[in-house]
Amino acid sequence: MLYFIFTIDGDWDEYFDTKLPEEKRQADDKVLAELIKREIKLARSVIDGKMLHFVHSSPLARDYFVKPVFVSLWKEIEQAGGSVGVHCHEEELYKSWHFDDTDKMKLAINFLSNGLRKNGLSPISYRGGFMTFSPKIIPFLEENNLVFDFSCEPGRHLVYNNVLVSDWQGAPANYYRLSYEDHRRPGNSQVVEIPLGIYIERLSLWQIWQKARELKKRQETQILSVMAHTYDYTSFKMRLKIKLALLILKRYGTFVSDKEALRIMKGESR
Repeated sequence: MLYFIFTIDGDWDEYFDTKLPEEKRQADDKVLAELIKREIKLARSVIDGKMLHFVHSSPLARDYFVKPVFVSLWKEIEQAGGSVGVHCHEEELYKSWHFDDTDKMKLAINFLSNGLRKNGLSPISYRGGFMTFSPKIIPFLEENNLVFDFSCEPGRHLVYNNVLVSDWQGAPANYYRLSYEDHRRPGNSQVVEIPLGIYIERLSLWQIWQKARELKKRQETQILSVMAHTYDYTSFKMRLKIKLALLILKRYGTFVSDKEALRIMKGESR
């Protein structure tokens, strides 16, 4: 069986524009809320609401997305059959990267996990900003009942200004339990890695179709993520591409939530 989890990283364009003054890089409540409503509407119309929105957290926007206007949207996602997850952009953008700093990462993961749960939400998934990850944070994910990590893009090796940002060279192309020693290898931690299978922004619809056909031929149960971003929803053309991509993938696999994926791995029926 081939299963897909449709993930959306809750990032906005201005966050990545370091030429702007800091106040201009902040998210706008009305704009972001409207984009998230578009996410929900599209997911409901194509894949029965089974989306996983990764809630952004960063030094620029530490508690921004646990405000009531957004919490109501996170609850709407869960009520529609989807989920929310923890997405830590723990960096000084393009200057320094803190994914290996245990003190900073523990605070960031705890803060957002607790903030979401105190508002009645139930996150079980994590993804690092820029697909960053360090095995040092596995205990913090376990402590917060974050049983999935979605940071893996098999083969990824991102270096910026001679500094390693993200390394998934040699990582398996299907789900696996993370090793405490090397996140690119199977191990015995309580956190399961769900690798990226389809990055909608980077692939043409033809490539997505070809990849789906290839995945369908494999003789094993596969659980992979499909990736988009909140900023994609500003463009009608990109929204159409996302919709068509999901329809293509739906022909070859089944979209599930992260909680359904957990039951599948435990051998339970969905």
